[in-house]
Amino acid sequence: MKIITRITFILMCLAFTQAMHAQDAIVYDYRLDEKALNDNKNPIPYEIRSSPLFGKTINVFGASRARNARKEITDTWHCKVAQKYHMLYRNYARNNCCIAFDRRNERWSAPISDFYEDMDSCDYILLIGGHSDAEHIIKGKGTIEQFEEGFIKLLRGFIKKAPSAKIGVMTPWRISNPPYPEITRIMIEQCHNFTIPVFDCSTQSGIYVWDMEFTKRYFHTYQDNTHLNAKGHKLFRNKGEKFLLGL
Repeated sequence: MKIITRITFILMCLAFTQAMHAQDAIVYDYRLDEKALNDNKNPIPYEIRSSPLFGKTINVFGASRARNARKEITDTWHCKVAQKYHMLYRNYARNNCCIAFDRRNERWSAPISDFYEDMDSCDYILLIGGHSDAEHIIKGKGTIEQFEEGFIKLLRGFIKKAPSAKIGVMTPWRISNPPYPEITRIMIEQCHNFTIPVFDCSTQSGIYVWDMEFTKRYFHTYQDNTHLNAKGHKLFRNKGEKFLLGL
């Protein structure tokens, strides 16, 4: 009985560990089974089946901008793209999470540069970041040099962890207050140094965070300069999708 009890306890511990690991990401599996893949009555459009994204796995990292704050992740443009191309979608984003700064003493999260190794294998990695790091620096709790060091650490880590994965990075929106321009500059420069594609959201996104009428329509609130609402994600989706297709 003691042996059986011990084995049962070990199995329970393993099950608990796996459950905790599963909770690291919010997962949506849009992949098709064999029957759906070969359904002649409902054929998969050629442009979908022939896409490099079709049936692949994507891991998304970031803070509330990638997590969609407290709104539905399924409203985000990247989740919609994953659904369109029948992908396995994992969202590792955490609200108020930084790329480089540890916020656990504020009851938030370790930096992405510390926990990225927990991710499961994937074909694509998408990092949407910079806002939380900028706000952390604005509060005097970090420096631009520390951000750059942490960002470099993360890029190296992504490459080491998933050398065959295609990596894409998105900068903050266009916000003129320091250190946002510096954060964007560093992200672009370091991505170029590592030959990692980067989408400059400050110049290419068509998202106008400085316009109150625009934010009223496309952000969670008119005072928000970070989080797109469902309409905003729909507006940005074509550009985001094109970026992912080009990785």
